[in-house]
Amino acid sequence: MGTEARRAGRRDFAGLWASYGLSNLGDGLVVIMLPLTALTLTSSPGLVAGVRWAQTMPYVLCTLAIGVLIDRVERSRLIRWAHLARVVALVLFALALSGEVAPLVALYTVAFLLGTAELVADLGTTSVLPMMVERNRLDGANSRLESTRSSLNEFVGPPLGGFLVAVGTVFATLSTAGLYLVAAGALLLLGRRYDPRPAGESAPAAKPRIRDELTEGLRYLRGHRLLRNLALMVCVMAAAWSGWSAVLVLYAVSPGPMGLSGTTYGILLTALALGGVLGSLVAGPVRRLLGTRNLLAVDVITGVIMLATPVFTAQPWPVGAATFLGGVGSGLWNVTVVTLRQQLIPDELLGRVSSASRLIGWGGMPLGAAVAGVLAQTVGPRPVFALGAVACAALLIPFLRVIREDTIRAAVASRDTRGE
Repeated sequence: MGTEARRAGRRDFAGLWASYGLSNLGDGLVVIMLPLTALTLTSSPGLVAGVRWAQTMPYVLCTLAIGVLIDRVERSRLIRWAHLARVVALVLFALALSGEVAPLVALYTVAFLLGTAELVADLGTTSVLPMMVERNRLDGANSRLESTRSSLNEFVGPPLGGFLVAVGTVFATLSTAGLYLVAAGALLLLGRRYDPRPAGESAPAAKPRIRDELTEGLRYLRGHRLLRNLALMVCVMAAAWSGWSAVLVLYAVSPGPMGLSGTTYGILLTALALGGVLGSLVAGPVRRLLGTRNLLAVDVITGVIMLATPVFTAQPWPVGAATFLGGVGSGLWNVTVVTLRQQLIPDELLGRVSSASRLIGWGGMPLGAAVAGVLAQTVGPRPVFALGAVACAALLIPFLRVIREDTIRAAVASRDTRGE
């Protein structure tokens, strides 16, 4: 990469980083705005948890199609359209709330649309990044993005969202729409196009069949043992975390056992963000110190602690401390695994293979939310936390056998020899 290309890449990364930060602040508002809005519309634990289910269903229904789209069109434009779609969805939701037109149905619909657009934006961002940044700088770039996501999505967003909802749900909804609009505008700063086709390759006379492209990412993932095993692990952990997230509001906010207000619930969630920021900032040094395999094991262990603590206590400080540890592990995992994917997958396949990984990994989220809703409705939230902790703890048995440091190094070396 020449000097001019590096300079252009740094400038474009700044625009992408700004857009990513603004959109994740919006996502942080949504995290608390949707369940708190649900609590004003229904007292049913199952229906409240169902909001999370609706928001994560796109991970099952839309992921592969989004991967094909990312590998077909100019990626920065696609991210911009995803932000604008969220603006439209939230403005329409605000109108539904103010007019009291089937607000619960509208809430589920907007949760699904926001989940779809978030998936497009996140996959698009991770796919465009290797086209902007040199491979030896990907760790640092991903660390910046992940620490920004944790700071704004989980630290600033939830308490701010709780405050905005206290002012009014319509006001909170329109404020979030404004953030997504500014995020879309930040992408206009990018000076280059980021077409997924390799440089110099012309468009084919006839495009491949969509069905073939849909399955290509799955075939690549199935044949790559390391990426496949990581995706299966994420599936279990994502289901457990999704169940925890879906019912935590019922456990934490009064009249739940923790007795928090909406605002203090948002503050509790900042512990997750603080841990995530710390984990993402130290991911590179920790990876060099412990090795990739041990770093990933740390995330599994801290996740078990986070999930299990509310089973034994409803005191805010222990739950907050455990949530902080879970955030540290999550930050370490996210930076490391995203960087591995970018190092192992060719640019022209990155959208489809990443989407296939998300389909398997994050596909556990709606299942976890659905199971959590049923359990919370029948026996309360504590069994949800216990089940998630046991499932994640059980991962350590196969993890120690199939994820090895020599396997990780060999996979990266093999990709390097095939050579970009």
